[in-house]
Formats: sequence, C-alpha cells, structure tokens
Amino acid sequence: MKRVALFSDGWKRLITYAWVDGMMKFISKSEEKICLCQYNCHGNWSHDEMHNHGEYNIYKLPDLSEYDGIIMDCTNISDKDVFNALVDMIRKSNKPVVSIGNHIEGFYYAGIDNKKPIADMMEHLYEKHGCRTFIFAGGPKDNYENELRVLSYQESLDRMGLSREENPVWYGDYDFSTGIKYFEQYIAGFEGKPVEFPDVFVCANDNIAAGFCYRAQADGYRIPEDFKITGFDNLDKAIYFEPQITTVSHMRENIGNKTMEILADVWAGKDVPVNHFMPSKCVFSESCGCPNSGLLDYRKYARNQVIYEVDRLEREELLTKLESDITTCEDYAAVSREITNYFLSLDCSGFVIVLDKRLYEGADQSVFPTDGYDWDNLVMVHGAEGKQKLGFKDLSELFASFEKRGGGNAYMFSPIHFRDKCVGFSILKNGRFLYDNPYFYDIHNTITKTFENLYKKRQLESANQKMREIYNRDQLTGLYNRIAYAEMIEPEYGKHCRNGRKCAINFIDADNFKQINDTYGHEKGDMILKTIANVLVDKCTEEGYVYRYGGDEFIAFFPLNEDADAGTFKNAVLEELEKNDIRVSIGVTITEPASDKSFEDYMRMADQEMYRVKQARKKAKNGN
Repeated sequence: MKRVALFSDGWKRLITYAWVDGMMKFISKSEEKICLCQYNCHGNWSHDEMHNHGEYNIYKLPDLSEYDGIIMDCTNISDKDVFNALVDMIRKSNKPVVSIGNHIEGFYYAGIDNKKPIADMMEHLYEKHGCRTFIFAGGPKDNYENELRVLSYQESLDRMGLSREENPVWYGDYDFSTGIKYFEQYIAGFEGKPVEFPDVFVCANDNIAAGFCYRAQADGYRIPEDFKITGFDNLDKAIYFEPQITTVSHMRENIGNKTMEILADVWAGKDVPVNHFMPSKCVFSESCGCPNSGLLDYRKYARNQVIYEVDRLEREELLTKLESDITTCEDYAAVSREITNYFLSLDCSGFVIVLDKRLYEGADQSVFPTDGYDWDNLVMVHGAEGKQKLGFKDLSELFASFEKRGGGNAYMFSPIHFRDKCVGFSILKNGRFLYDNPYFYDIHNTITKTFENLYKKRQLESANQKMREIYNRDQLTGLYNRIAYAEMIEPEYGKHCRNGRKCAINFIDADNFKQINDTYGHEKGDMILKTIANVLVDKCTEEGYVYRYGGDEFIAFFPLNEDADAGTFKNAVLEELEKNDIRVSIGVTITEPASDKSFEDYMRMADQEMYRVKQARKKAKNGN
C-alpha cells in the first residue's frame, strides 16, 4: 500500500474539499492501494498569532519517512516562516512532492496557468470592448496565485502601451466583503465630486467581483453601462449573478486528480514533467458587455438551492443538538462519544478523538507542548467507524489499523489546541460532507472550546482541592486540622456505622507540654508536636485519619478488624514516643454500630478516658 500526505491550509474558516475529491476519484480507480492522510488547519485568518501557531502545529504530526509521496495545498499560508519551515521539512523527507497552485523549486506543480486567462481577459477587454483604463481589484498581496494574476495584468498593460501607475493594483482579500470595501473606498476618494470610473475592474476572483457589483448596484450604478467588471473561478456567484459575471472557468477536482496521477507516474519510474497545467478558459458574459453565456439552468439552480437550504437547516439542527448535548457532559469520554456520534450522522466513514491524558489531571497549561506532539501522553479517547466502536488501547494500534485497512480511504487530521498549547487532534475518515459543507472549522472550534471548558473546570476543581488541602491542614504538623475533622471524620464514622463496623477513637494529649515550652522554648515544643504527629500517622491504619485537634491534642480515628487492634495501636504509639523521650496520654473508646450514641458522645468518652489516664499517671508519679 502507498501512503500520501496532503498538507493543506483552509481559506479562512473554509475547507477546499474539491482537491481531496479529485484525489479520491483517482485512488478509487487505481490498481494500487493508496491511503491519503490530510493534515489540515486554518492558521491564516485569526488575529491571535498564538492561536494560528496552534493550528499550524498539525504539520509536525506526521513522520514523513513513512510516506511514499507528499502533496502541498498551501497557497493560503500567510506566515512566511511557517511556509518555509514546512517546505524545508518536506524537502528533507526526499519524497516526491506535488505542489498545488504554487511553484516551489524541486517540487512538481499542478494547477492552472494563472497568467494566460488574465492575459486573454485583458486582450478581450482591450480589443473587443475598447477598454483603456483598468484597475486590478486583487486578493492578498502575498498569495502566490494572486501575484501571478497581478503580474499577467501588468504585463498586459505593458503590451498595450498603458501605464502601470495609471492602472493600479489593489490588494485585499478574496472574500465578498473585500469587493464591497473596494467600491466604498473608491467612491469615498472623490469626496463629493462626480465619480469617474475606469472602463473595467479586473477582479482576482468571483467573490470580489460579486461584492463590488452588489455594492455598486445598491448606489444605483449599472454594470456594464457605468463600468465593466470581471472575476475568476466560475463560481455560482458569477454564473447566477445579475448581471452574469465574466470569469475564468477551471475544475479544482481535475487538479486534485492530476496530483495523484503525477505521484503514480513517479512511482512507476516514468519521466514526469515538472509543470502540469489544467485547462482553463475565459467565460465572457454580461458584466463586460457580452451576451449571457447560457451556461446556466435557473430551475436546476433553484432546485439545488432548495435542497441545499433543507440540508443546511438539518445540519444546523444537528449542530445545535450537539452543542446542547455536550454542555451536559462531565468528562472527555462523554463529550467525545457525542461528537463522534454527530459526525457519524453526516456523510463520513468514521471519527476519532486523540487527547493529551494530562487534560484529565487538570495539569498546568505549561506542561502541554507548543512545538510538535507529546506522543507519550496521547491517548485515543473515543473513535468509531460506521456503527463499530474502535477499541484500540494505544495509538500504535490505531495507526497500525490505518496501515492494514487504510487503502482507498482519506483521513483528515485536525489540531485540537488551546491557543498555542497542543492537546490533541481529531481524525475524520472520508469526510465527503465537506464538499458541500466546508465550514468544518466552526464545528471543530465548538468541539475544542468544549474540551477547553472541561479542562478549565478540572483546573478549577484541582485548584479548589489544593486550597481546601491548605485550608484543612495544620501548618506545623501537616495533619488535618479541626476544620477538616468536622468535614471528614464524622461522615466516615457514619459510613462505618452503616456497614456495622466498630471504630477506635483515640484522644491523645502531650504530657507536661506547657512546662516543656516554658523551659526549653517553643522550638522544642514544635519538634515534639511534629514527632507525635509523625508517629501517629505511621502507626495508624490506611483507612484511618489523624488530626491535630488543637494545641497539644490529637485525634486518631480508624475502623477495627477486631477490638484488640485499638490496644495494639495505643501501645505501639506509646512505645515509639518513649524512644524519643516523649510522654503522651491516650484515651481510647470503641464505637458500637448499633448504639444510638453520636460521634461527639464517643469523642467525650475518649477525652474523659484520656483525662483519667493522665490523672492516674500523675498520682502514680506523686506516690498516691
């Protein structure tokens, strides 16, 4: 079986699943068993750099020595350091690599020729429509495909003898709102003067073009009468917009298919060209003054929109139910089960959640890695394929199953992180629903936030427990104090009574303690109290409790297997303390489960017995 690693960075919060769809179509027809492992994140859109760092950490998950080929879909990576580090890591693997839409030295290239369609578009606008003034409404400045389109636009200006300065390039983003912003900024530049438009706005994609048209029409402008506009990508936004937008048509699925074809040819030892350009063509339509392209069926489109809306509402209901269900879960396993069940209700084959087991402990955030994954602490919390729950004990078994049964399947690994702290990842098997529902990030972010809330709850519980321990502990001896005695020992007594079990209550008081303090000082007194505490703890049973009741008074409480155990404890304590030249008086009473006496009653009895023992010792010393 061959294994292929696909590295991808979604556009903002969206996933381009068309690449994977094309790859899987090739894999399904291939005689070779091929397993596709996609390492996907969304590290390019948040303003929180630590969050983005946590997203990009997924690229450090795979061991590339275990793969036979690599595909890069990383034109959206805006962080140059991340991009360069990924390219360097891939180069060091010495595996065949195909880059989608981005020429990288030493890698095969699969994509469209971004320059030719723009050149064809510019020539059409210049020759067919007589356009002489242009503005290129571009995407991100550092985006590779956008830069190629800009370059082709500027080279076209040069061929036409037009000034680059007078026909500028704008940089923004690839979304609908960028088009709106471009129009508003352009209008604002005239400051109340009559607006003069260029002949055409050449947009880097259909989103920008549609946003620009929408905002212009809201202000009463007409397209193409007032100005022409073009897009790129042949999305529904272009085909079904009014006016229909002139654009460039190409198929992403074909590019994905081509990447796998390139790798298969390399594996077969064929002489493979470096560059592979998929067909694309300009679709001239109403927004540049041409007739409607005719490439539309409004009834079919309306039908698809109805179906999409029904599916969308159903997905939203499922997600709302998931959000409701997981808020009532008390632990990671329960949350993971609900999440897995949710994904299995969609069009996919399986889902797995892997987490750092230190989350269960409410460990300090600093223990979680920010660079790579701590494999020694990662565990599979829950997973299922179809209706079958996965029962792997450790991750090595899980990944061995991929090796055994992964052929013909696509696994998408997504990071689970708290800002830059890496706490796990999820694995989605054959997530075909992503083709029509690319908002996986929003779903995954809901999951991550739920895990983080559980973690913070564990941390709070742990902190409260530590505070309770401090509050309930005697600072000198480390024993439980009188406050803890009231909270803990009485419930324990009640439990043993219900179980019909006798208990020993020992009231211990240091002899002549005031005299020792007055004679030798408090330091000596403190040492004696610590020694008494240590001996009591050492001689008490595992089920027992030792408390400093106050001053030089202590209580030892423990259940009995037989009555003689009480005397054994008392004698052992006295003997050990006498070795240290320390004298104490111990009053012992044994509880009776069937008695109606309260714990306080027995405490008074033990106290009285201790007093009797102390007085008897004094009388014996005085010869009475």
